[in-house]
Amino acid sequence: MPGLFQAEGIVLKGRDYQETARLLTILTRSHGKIEAIVKGVRKPHSSLRSGTQQLCRSRFLFYAGKNLATVTQCEVQEIFAPLRQDLKRMARAYYLVEIADNVVMPGQVNQAMYLLLQQGLENLGELEPDLVCRAFEARTLKILGLEPCLDACAACQGTLAGCGRVAIAPAAGGALCPNCQGHQGREFLLSRGSLKTWQQLSRLHWQYLKRLQVSSPLMRELGEVMPAFLEYYLDRRLRSRAFINELGGDAIDRPGKN
Repeated sequence: MPGLFQAEGIVLKGRDYQETARLLTILTRSHGKIEAIVKGVRKPHSSLRSGTQQLCRSRFLFYAGKNLATVTQCEVQEIFAPLRQDLKRMARAYYLVEIADNVVMPGQVNQAMYLLLQQGLENLGELEPDLVCRAFEARTLKILGLEPCLDACAACQGTLAGCGRVAIAPAAGGALCPNCQGHQGREFLLSRGSLKTWQQLSRLHWQYLKRLQVSSPLMRELGEVMPAFLEYYLDRRLRSRAFINELGGDAIDRPGKN
């Protein structure tokens, strides 16, 4: 029903709309993901310009029309300034936003995903960027109820025998014992250290992640398999990974063990 309502939200993306307007996708804490028009925002002196930029967290006043909402007022809460001064961090911010945009459906209220995005963007300005991305991926899978089984075989629930590298498959939902390998589609090999780090990334409070020391080899392993898991369950490629790769970040499209 048409009417005014308020909501705090983060601008995920926007595009020019008509002559001076923009059409925004905003993830709100209380009303889910909203498509909203901001009229006149492309005029030089628009009061709405600062609070409707991409990656800006604002408090919005919306008018709910029949088809689209309209932003009538906004008050900036946070612009995540450290990200805007560092291209590497900005690229990772786009990645987090793309994940959130694909996870939350229009109109679906998902406060856990909203808070995760807010926390991810805040910590991206302070912590190692790729560590934040891995933690964000792990926590997104947890929110979706798709946290992988890493303590036992996801296929037969047997023990992960031996002390070497462990096969892990998105289609199986986690790690595989030697007997179950080779039957679950694309597989990756991870060290035991990577498995332990994945679990820590999923469970540790953000403030403790500052103390987490992850070696470059482990980070490379996780940077290959964790996005693959997320893309498998989202059933789509995350395009911002290509931009990260262009900047010398995560390597993409490296073949898994088949």
